Amino acid sequence: MSQFSRHPRRKLLQLGLAGMALPPLASLLGASKVARAATTTQRPARLVTIFFPNGVSLPPEGHQSFDDWHWFPHHPGPDYVMTKTLQPLAALRSELSILSGFSHPHLRSNITHSCSAQFLTGDDQSKGYKNSISYDQVFAEKIDGATRYSSLALSASGGTGSLGRPATISVNRDGALIPALSDPQQIFNRLFVVDARGAEARARAIARDRSILDRVSSRLSGLNGALSADDRHRLDAYFTATRTLERQLERANEWLNVPKPEVDPGAFDLDAEPTRELGTNYVRTMFDLIHMALLTDSTRVVTYQTAIEGGSGRGNQLPYAAGLSLHHHQLSHSAARDEGGWERWAKFDQYLTERLSEFLTKMAETPDPLAEGSLLDNTIVLYGSGTSKTHVGRNYPLILAGGKNLGVKQGAFHRFEDERPFNDLLLTLLQRVGVETESFGDSESVVDQILV
Repeated sequence: MSQFSRHPRRKLLQLGLAGMALPPLASLLGASKVARAATTTQRPARLVTIFFPNGVSLPPEGHQSFDDWHWFPHHPGPDYVMTKTLQPLAALRSELSILSGFSHPHLRSNITHSCSAQFLTGDDQSKGYKNSISYDQVFAEKIDGATRYSSLALSASGGTGSLGRPATISVNRDGALIPALSDPQQIFNRLFVVDARGAEARARAIARDRSILDRVSSRLSGLNGALSADDRHRLDAYFTATRTLERQLERANEWLNVPKPEVDPGAFDLDAEPTRELGTNYVRTMFDLIHMALLTDSTRVVTYQTAIEGGSGRGNQLPYAAGLSLHHHQLSHSAARDEGGWERWAKFDQYLTERLSEFLTKMAETPDPLAEGSLLDNTIVLYGSGTSKTHVGRNYPLILAGGKNLGVKQGAFHRFEDERPFNDLLLTLLQRVGVETESFGDSESVVDQILV
């Protein structure tokens, strides 16, 4: 029986214990995982990326809100002072760093309400949409097969959204957006619910799906010579997607007889939605599911987009859950023109920081079942936005947390004055999680300041 199953779900939620940090129980990991943890000599590395849209409150110097409510601290170095916006993270300052000055050079002059699709790639959009693999997927490819799911893409809206308003920050090697999951029940089912059909029926279903892919691909492959250039490009994209599906089916077959972790659904508010009434529960539940996915080693790569840029999508209602009377996009545009606007926007930044603090605290308090230290010690968490103020694609607000056992040095505010390429940071993090590469996109060099 699960540790949680003795407690009614609502009682746990009322006590604030949903998704609480657990010891490394065999019932969560499964016997094979525990055995592997006892014999492995290489600690697992994990990568979590959290994106929020529309930038942050940055009242100008001289404004009455500047001292207390500017997102960035005012002085760099290890002795920096957090403003009220970041105060919820005060107890975790030795576990994190604040970064400023990073941005993607190709995106600085764009209208940046659609930058989430390029947040983790940095691809040039000046001549129309194109994209390349995001850094999380580079890592996911490297460790493919180590966990049941090579990566987990999450967002408040789910799916891919549109090219103008993406609902995911994960991009595959073909430059296509990877659909995100948004429903807590669906995410829980994907991670922890066993298919009731039985192993033999599941194996037959996988074989049937592979057979269908083979037949369709065989028929289409003979068409290539008779197609126009545009149609060949579309066909190539189809074959790329087909290869991805084939790989997923192959992985599903390999994990067919490996039991899923036993996790009680009563520990989570799986009915939560990103609405005015349930928004706080929703964000907490998403973080709880990320935490449990990592704890059970179901995946080691997670992305989470809190809301779609601009005013669309359910996640833009979250400020109402924080007690404010405007949606996220309105907050960002009213800051400079309304009395108290900068502080009001900053209070929502503070609200998001509170949710991040809860997640990081849980990660720091959870022993890593597969390595020495805590989950946070062996996980790099990158939190940030692709704009500073609304429509300003420079000086991304960034928080880097965790990764102490992966060679990441924390505990300071680093200010880079020369608009350093954001891909420098992504390259550095890829190297920290074991990807052997000397470049990523338009990177120029590693960020030595955050390395041990």
